[in-house]
Amino acid sequence: MLLHTLAHLLIRQLSFESGYTTASLRERVYARPEQDQYGILVYTAAGDAEGTLGGLVRQGEPPRLAETLLRMTEAAAWCSADPLCAEHTGQGFGNLNRAACHACALLPETSCETGNTLLDRALVVGGERVPGYLESIVTAARATAADAVEEM
Repeated sequence: MLLHTLAHLLIRQLSFESGYTTASLRERVYARPEQDQYGILVYTAAGDAEGTLGGLVRQGEPPRLAETLLRMTEAAAWCSADPLCAEHTGQGFGNLNRAACHACALLPETSCETGNTLLDRALVVGGERVPGYLESIVTAARATAADAVEEM
């Protein structure tokens, strides 16, 4: 769920950063827990419709990738449907999603290989009852922003 949600959040952020529409990007999640290997792949669904892959590849190079991941984490920390979205114990098809809605984590059906199921934004950024994998980044970004405001 963590990798799948991370892939969705990354696609949403990359659509802003690279200019591709979310419908033209797809995800593939790779996980081999027995060998401690995990990864996600974001790729274009049709190169001819949206241009070349170059813009997307450029977003994966340093330091752009780190900046994109930071902006993705900051954006995922807040949903316009919060607190309702963040507090869900089951929503979507078969109640298989937790903190994930069209405002924050869901993608067009052509982009997701599992039909927008098994998503939880709180696993990535943290929530009221769930520690997030990238929660320390959200906390540090908020502290930096607060310091910047105080210096003004």
